[in-house]
Amino acid sequence: MNSSRKAVLAGSGLLVPAALVIGVLILFVAAVANGAAGHEEDTTAPTGTGTAPGAVAGISPVMLSAYTRAASNVRTLRPKCKGMRWSVIAGIGKVESNHAAGRNIAANGNISPHILGVRLNGSGAGGNTSSFSDTDRGRLDSDTAYDRAVGPMQFLPSTWNGPSGQDGNGDGAKDPHNAFDAALGTAVYLCGTGSTDLSRSADLRKAVYRYNHSETYVDDVTGHITEYDRLPAAGDSTGTATGRAGAVVNAALAQRGTPYVWGGGSTTGPTKGGYDCSGLMLYAFYQGAGITLPRTSQQMRHSGTRVPRSDIQPGDLIVINNDGNWGHVGLYAGNGTMIHAPRPGKTVETTPTAGYWTRYDWDVRRVL
Repeated sequence: MNSSRKAVLAGSGLLVPAALVIGVLILFVAAVANGAAGHEEDTTAPTGTGTAPGAVAGISPVMLSAYTRAASNVRTLRPKCKGMRWSVIAGIGKVESNHAAGRNIAANGNISPHILGVRLNGSGAGGNTSSFSDTDRGRLDSDTAYDRAVGPMQFLPSTWNGPSGQDGNGDGAKDPHNAFDAALGTAVYLCGTGSTDLSRSADLRKAVYRYNHSETYVDDVTGHITEYDRLPAAGDSTGTATGRAGAVVNAALAQRGTPYVWGGGSTTGPTKGGYDCSGLMLYAFYQGAGITLPRTSQQMRHSGTRVPRSDIQPGDLIVINNDGNWGHVGLYAGNGTMIHAPRPGKTVETTPTAGYWTRYDWDVRRVL
């Protein structure tokens, strides 16, 4: 948490985990502005199974393992808590530290160098305006004068040294700089001590708000949770595609979590930091089948052979007229799912083709 939000929490007498999301209001406004250029938001409720995918773009295997293990183990520690799943913890981790991106994450979960928030001395740096005197003699944050938020989930030392501190990897230590410990601590904190069901939107938002008293923060975190909930679980079949079709689908799936960037994407990977909808198709078909598609969705609408929607197969392109100009394209992955780069402010994701998308005209193209 950034220091400005720490200051608000301190003023309310609460000690809660602190998030490093400096400038979140700016990012939120930018996302809303950019979203106006994309399609309408899909408001379908999350459909996650609770089982994590085998891999998620942007999340290291160790961090993903920490999230899944914490979601499972918290059931014993907080038996009144229902609906906890890896995606909920990952949503917090995404906002707090981008899943410890840029750090070395050992197999046992130890993260180096340590992730430390700004010094909470009321200086105004990083937005912090209230002073948080040292509570741990610098043991967790290496600061003997003031506290700092620590670890990938950004706990205040005083919070971690309370009931939230957990030993998630079974080594006998409770270390907020360890991915497994921090993830389990987050799960415990979100569950609280009463009865809650995090599969219910109201309960989920209440839990995330308890983690950080900001509705903007809640919107940010739950947005990521929704994206993660839509990813297929490990072992789930995305269809019966084999050969080139399967390779194209797998190439697209491997890019989940990569940001949407208008005009982004080429045959070799993301450009300008991400993909737009047609850029993702350009990459997947070239990497999976050696096929170079035209660059835009309008041009892709004339690729291959048109087939009826009732005959759609994994590996088929779905060109969608969501803007009056056939301005969106996705890849059918099987089992009623589509892989696509949705719009600014979102990331590459797998989403159901039923519901929201059925309101528009489709042109299904079989290129393979």
